[in-house]
Amino acid sequence: MQLFVCDFQIKWDIIVIEDRDILNQIRKVLRMKIWDSFFVQKKINPSKRYKIKIKEWNDKTLYSDIEWIEDKWLEINKANYWMIVAMPNRRDKLELIVQKLTEIWINDIIFWPAERSVIKKSNESKFQRLSKISKEALEQSWWWHLPKIEFISNLENLIKNSKLIVFDKGVNTVNGVNTVNGVNTVRDNIYWLVGPEWGLTQKDYDGFWKNFEIISLWDSVLRMETAAIIWWWLIKNYK
Repeated sequence: MQLFVCDFQIKWDIIVIEDRDILNQIRKVLRMKIWDSFFVQKKINPSKRYKIKIKEWNDKTLYSDIEWIEDKWLEINKANYWMIVAMPNRRDKLELIVQKLTEIWINDIIFWPAERSVIKKSNESKFQRLSKISKEALEQSWWWHLPKIEFISNLENLIKNSKLIVFDKGVNTVNGVNTVNGVNTVRDNIYWLVGPEWGLTQKDYDGFWKNFEIISLWDSVLRMETAAIIWWWLIKNYK
């Protein structure tokens, strides 16, 4: 059954939706009819998911009866799932990364220009598209939380009071810091960072706060979008 993440109003036991895109998708794409059911939840800080049945509609508004309400205790409140991803060599890779990390369930996706990153700057229109892709991935995966997507050029202030775990290719030591041989847990106040293809440079590491560790998966050179997806899947499944 379809899930929509959108803004709506609740009036007594009726949910009122005025989102033109949702209305168009329900009526013209999905071809739903009066008394068909679907699910909705709020975009920001959702705590409830509503199963609703279409009661009536017009070109601007849809009115639905609430059939039942699912009240979810959010795993997101227990741990912070933050991943820093080095900017890739093509902007279309951003879409794949955002889509898959949202499906795997993540709180915050932070894009950052490493020294070897080809793309060094953010693009406002592109990041608006990434938000739309993330919303669609959330609806498809039935997760509860719409991740925050942002671009940060300097990580020092972000990570200085947190632990940083760096995924880098075949690294043994950097500045005397030993490689961590596995992912054991997801803990509060940890940022997980995936570097670009061919790894991070010494200049990148010099810009990090001192409190970091390094993890290597294997010596193969993974595409950075592949590495981001694989690492996040491992984190979520070996916490």
